[in-house]
This record gives sequence, structure tokens and C-alpha cells, in this order.
Amino acid sequence: MINFPKLGATSLALIAGNLVPIIGVLFFDWQLFPLILLYWLENVVIGVFNVFKMLTCSGSESFLQRVVMTVFFSVHYGMFCFGHGTFIVDLFGGELDSIPAAFQIIMQNGLQLALIALVVSHAFSFLQNYLIRGEFREMSVSDVMFSPYKRIIVLHVFIIFGGIALQTFGVTQIGLIMLAGVKIVADLIAHKIEHKKRWVE
Repeated sequence: MINFPKLGATSLALIAGNLVPIIGVLFFDWQLFPLILLYWLENVVIGVFNVFKMLTCSGSESFLQRVVMTVFFSVHYGMFCFGHGTFIVDLFGGELDSIPAAFQIIMQNGLQLALIALVVSHAFSFLQNYLIRGEFREMSVSDVMFSPYKRIIVLHVFIIFGGIALQTFGVTQIGLIMLAGVKIVADLIAHKIEHKKRWVE
């Protein structure tokens, strides 16, 4: 008999946030490009919460050092996300030249609820794991600064190759659901690694 790990509140919130895109694919005919764009926008959300983490962590750095490193992160991560977003647009189609343009695509395709659900999921994890459980006491600003990059590289390798496979063999509802499912599994693994526990309770 397989013993599945118990999933705590933040893991369940993560799953719930990621189920909204699956509902959209099943009942509202969401397509490949808006779905992948939504996942890219999630990186922007993660970057915003990472700024809060860098400013509130209890490492040995002074507050001024944290501010300087946070500004550097904001500029570098912003450029990184812009390059990543441009690559996704070139690969999967559409027009994207700014963050407002991305939000316009979200509005046009009715993905607002899915984006809000992902924001709520990350906000809950930030409050529960980082602040309430005191992860901020154990991390330096440099540790926090590099954590989003690891997630983007690992997670979006799955998403990009999955999207390429769908484009090659045909975009179907089942394929989009499978892509969203892979994203949930990859998210849970990244969540587990980030919080350095067997499974987050």
C-alpha cells in the first residue's frame, strides 16, 4: 500500500489555486497561450512577495544592506522575467510588450479569477510559513534573493516543453489539463524544497 505524504494547509492552498485553471480549461475553453501567460505572471507575483521576504528576513545584514540588495533583485528579476516572458510570447504566439499588456490578455481571456487564486495561495504561504512559523528568522537576504530563480528554471522547463509538445501534436482539452496537472506536481515539489521539510504541514 502506498503511503502518500500528508499535505498541510499551505500545500492544499497551492493545489486549490492551481485547480482554477483546470476548471477554466474544462468549462470556459481556455487555450494554451493565455494559460502559459498566466503561469508566467505568477512569477511576477512570486517576485513581489520575495521583495517582502528580503525586507523582513532576520539575517546578519543591516537594514540598509537589505534595501540595496532588494533594489538590485527587483531590477535583475524584472529583467529576467521580461526576457522569459518575451521568449514565451515568441514561442507560443500573441503580443506582449509590457506588464499591462499581459494583464490585458488576462482580462480578455477571463483569467482574472485564476490569477487572484494564485495570488491568494502565495500570500497565504507567505503569512503562514514565512511570518507565522518564523522562517524569516532562519534566512539571510542572499538566501531569499536567489530562491525564485530556482523555481522558475525547474518549473518552466516542464511548462515550456509541455507547451511545445501540445503545439507539435495538437492542443486538446486533455493535453491542457495534463499540462496544468504537471504544473501542480512541480509546484508541490518546489514548495517542499523551498520550505526544507518532508512535506509542509
